[in-house]
Amino acid sequence: MQEFLITMDIMMPLLLMLAVGWMLGRIGLMKEPVASRMNQLVFRVFLPVLLFNNIRTLNIDEAPGLGFAAYCFFGVLIIFLLAWFIVPRFEHDPRKVGVMVQGIFRSNFAILGVALMTAMYGQSGIAAVTLGLPLVVPLNNILAVVALSSGGGKTNPRELLKSVITNPLIVAAALGAVMLLIRLPLPTALDNVCNQLANLASPVSLLVLGASLKWQGVKDNRNQLIWTVLLKQLVIPVVMVGLAVLLGFHHEELGVMVILFGAPAAVSSYPMAEAMGCDGTLAASQIVLTTVFSMGTLFGLIYAGKLLGVL
Repeated sequence: MQEFLITMDIMMPLLLMLAVGWMLGRIGLMKEPVASRMNQLVFRVFLPVLLFNNIRTLNIDEAPGLGFAAYCFFGVLIIFLLAWFIVPRFEHDPRKVGVMVQGIFRSNFAILGVALMTAMYGQSGIAAVTLGLPLVVPLNNILAVVALSSGGGKTNPRELLKSVITNPLIVAAALGAVMLLIRLPLPTALDNVCNQLANLASPVSLLVLGASLKWQGVKDNRNQLIWTVLLKQLVIPVVMVGLAVLLGFHHEELGVMVILFGAPAAVSSYPMAEAMGCDGTLAASQIVLTTVFSMGTLFGLIYAGKLLGVL
């Protein structure tokens, strides 16, 4: 019973923030143009500042090891390759194939990772998820472009490299690493501003995610959504988190993996699918359904982890 209450304490604030965001969208205070701009603000300002802040103040002795990094990186890569191989076997519309592959392997780790790890472990949780972001974000971007290219989108390797190098999260991680290595403290005023901006990342991103949920297109893509949700919110989390436990990962490291493999499809997958000429309606529907089902997935994984004493 105690583990159940602990899990509820972790998940309820997240659910309530999503609900508030959804209500703000419904009553018109956070309609699509506003939500889209706020989403850009989160990814271009708040999350990069949070990442920069956490890396520059990181305690190297408490950082997760190479095995953690390898499991996260190759775990995402293997899921992508399996989805890339399996999805075309039962879906023959190229505009849907890339969207489904992206929906299966690409998670909303950047948004939910900070919120959930803060709730579970506080500062040490933020440190763990901070080290996961520079690994997962560029890999997700590259693989998403590869997946969506099969749906009629075209990509230039030079443009792809430029988009990765100039990604705000990658730039922030690099700057944070430089500050960590040279041990240069920020002036007090600038340090306070960075802390205040970083504190906005989690609540604003959850509000935007809630406001961005749309139900259009769910009925028209029923078969595709059944496969995506089944793989994304049941098969992959159970297999990847179960294997991580068997390999000896626990506490903060395992917490990051629970969110990485149990989180819903990334919000940015919708505009990316639209921009590359793929089925944007299916992408939007994937975000809605995986977000709804991920609440059960994350709750179940966290509860099981608390019960077994590995989280």
